[in-house]
Amino acid sequence: MKRSKRLGTVLQIAEQRKHEAEQALGNAQQRLEQERLKLQQLQDYLAEYQQSQLARGQQGVSIEVLRRMQLFKDRLQVAIDQQRQQIVVAEFNLQQARHSWQAAHGRHRAIGALRERVADQEQRQADKQLQTMIDEMAAARRHYQR
Repeated sequence: MKRSKRLGTVLQIAEQRKHEAEQALGNAQQRLEQERLKLQQLQDYLAEYQQSQLARGQQGVSIEVLRRMQLFKDRLQVAIDQQRQQIVVAEFNLQQARHSWQAAHGRHRAIGALRERVADQEQRQADKQLQTMIDEMAAARRHYQR
């Protein structure tokens, strides 16, 4: 089997790995967007809750109700802080996926370029052999014509 043919197989594997890295990158980007959306929803809900808490407070509520409202608000803030941590993790995962994709893409390009060089070299070798054979046949024809 020619070396260029073997490199073709290696190139296919590299292309598959590049494709998998592209999918992982897309998934990581999607995950980050989902985490950001969750954070925005939590922050919007907290803002709405604070508005309703303010309105209820102006109407007059008991200390116990105010305490429960504050506890719920504190739990929302904890959830927001945890969601921010999820975003940090998702950003890290996206960065890792981007690095993996860049590496896979670089390997794919390098193997493709190597395969092209090897195929060109093989073609030049085949052309040289053909020319040698043609020259030998021409020399033999001249020899027999004498």
